[in-house]
Amino acid sequence: MGAVRNYRKTLAIGAGVTMAAAIVVGVFALSPSGPATAETGSFLRDGKAGFIVTRIAYALGPDASESGACTDGMSKDVSQIFALTPEGQQRPGEDEGVYSKRLEDGGERISASADGKNYCMHPELAPPDTHFRTLDSLSVRADGIDIDGIDSRGRPGTPRHLADFAGKNGAKGVDNQFFRAVGCSRSFQSDGQSNSFEIGMYSGSWGVVLSLDDVDDLENDDDVEVGIYANADPIQLSPTREALEYATYAMDQDENFRATTRGRIRGGVLTTDPVDIRLRSDVNALTLERPLRDARIQATLSKDGVLKGYLAGYAPVEQLYDYQFAFRNAKDVSGKPAPLGRIIHSSNGAARVLGYTCQGVYQALHRLADAHPDPRTGKFTAISTQYAFEARPAFVVDVDTKSVNEKLVRND
Repeated sequence: MGAVRNYRKTLAIGAGVTMAAAIVVGVFALSPSGPATAETGSFLRDGKAGFIVTRIAYALGPDASESGACTDGMSKDVSQIFALTPEGQQRPGEDEGVYSKRLEDGGERISASADGKNYCMHPELAPPDTHFRTLDSLSVRADGIDIDGIDSRGRPGTPRHLADFAGKNGAKGVDNQFFRAVGCSRSFQSDGQSNSFEIGMYSGSWGVVLSLDDVDDLENDDDVEVGIYANADPIQLSPTREALEYATYAMDQDENFRATTRGRIRGGVLTTDPVDIRLRSDVNALTLERPLRDARIQATLSKDGVLKGYLAGYAPVEQLYDYQFAFRNAKDVSGKPAPLGRIIHSSNGAARVLGYTCQGVYQALHRLADAHPDPRTGKFTAISTQYAFEARPAFVVDVDTKSVNEKLVRND
């Protein structure tokens, strides 16, 4: 039902104010202008504040062209791999269009097992992809924070491929193995397409709201409550399609997408205790869940209520592979299993367009996983993953919100 509700919010973007907004109109009033403090801040009332996440993307690091760390080149897609074989060479006089089609067909043939099982759906069946490249350099600095309080670079016996990064501004122990996995893939460079998933956030298919409570001092406070929730309403936009501040948003009513934790503010920087969270994900009308274990926020809170920093934790590898690359367990907007044809087309098409193989990225994610060992095998099952985000003041309410177009979705 959560996916249906999220879809209803999408329909409400151009249809008027949601019921949640109508309920709270007039309840909140902005404080007089002036310094933002616990007593007079326009975004903080009675020790409480709400935020809508307006920008979010994977926190990675410098492009390979800048760092020079991908010394063996970039990862290849199946057509590029096929082109390296004798059969994949361009024949004398062969038309470019014909050759391109032959490369595509050849790539498709090596995308499945001998008995026809597609490797995006069954990556565990594939042979090792020797053309997938990971960023194993220890000299590259990564974006993000120290999640576990340990700098593994200085620990004897730490494998090179599991060593923490040095971060910007002298930060140590940055846990960001996802960057290692995708740092030599062209679609995860600054001009690539794989880190643009927030587009769906602005179209209304998913979103995130945050809340603060028990705040006594915005500069230094040893104990505050922090809420992280899926957003049940589409982001309200200005005529220039910028997120509006102080709009009203409802928390998702599904408990699976709601989490609270404690935190502290020191020198205007909010740091939270770890908590498991779950966000929504939507790609090509394929809806999945985006879990993050031991998630923590470290973000600067500005005087005007802008929260900017990192959301970091450990993504379960199998689920990360699904929501980012293969969509194997995706559902449609009604909450039913998505058509297999759409899943296969989306996963294989993305791999070919974006420059990797499904089995290559799957193998890399498992090899670079660094947390939550399986109690039976001892193998790590989750990989450190970080997001850079920005959130702006909003009114966050805990009510069930419905679109004015709800009946159109239900066909009542």
